[in-house]
Amino acid sequence: MTKQARYTATVKQIFSAYIDGIIDNEELIQKLREIEMQLMSDQDSEDEETEATKGLWIRFFEGDTEGLTIQEIENDLSNQEHPNYKILRHGIAIGLADDELEVHYD
Repeated sequence: MTKQARYTATVKQIFSAYIDGIIDNEELIQKLREIEMQLMSDQDSEDEETEATKGLWIRFFEGDTEGLTIQEIENDLSNQEHPNYKILRHGIAIGLADDELEVHYD
């Protein structure tokens, strides 16, 4: 697990814009994928043997031991009627309010 402090501020801004209704689910996921591509590019330049299975994941608050991948975030936010939608939005809000959101890549 590698914490990516360099990208954390940007991801916090993206999630803040999402929570504030400035961007929608689709734009949120698009921006997260762009950051993931940049991380992949950064890793490729540092490590010639980057595995294809590596990816970006977000830890929203302290004690969040597993975090969520972009795909999991997309799935959870795709259905506003599903309980995971409300749980994730609440987790995002807590992570932002408590300044605990972290970006990881591995």
